[in-house]
Amino acid sequence: MRNITAMRNAGADKAGVERFTKAMHAKMTAKRAEGRGGWHRAHRGCGDVETYGCSVVGLQQALRNHIKRGLTGDNLVDVANFCMMVWNREHPNGK
Repeated sequence: MRNITAMRNAGADKAGVERFTKAMHAKMTAKRAEGRGGWHRAHRGCGDVETYGCSVVGLQQALRNHIKRGLTGDNLVDVANFCMMVWNREHPNGK
């Protein structure tokens, strides 16, 4: 894989987004395998998040908690994933 610092602007933009998206997806896949999920559904009661969903407020709090852990390493992927979740819940049609 080519070093991103040697790329031109447009190439670095594309590669950077693709690499980071891949890391985000891998983390989401790993967490789903651990039983996490349901971020995309509104909270509908108590119990399993996959079945009942979660609130936007809960996602925002999880984002804040991860930011407090520091903006380095693998935690940046967690922060990005929570940003993605909150953004999608606020823009359910992608607009």
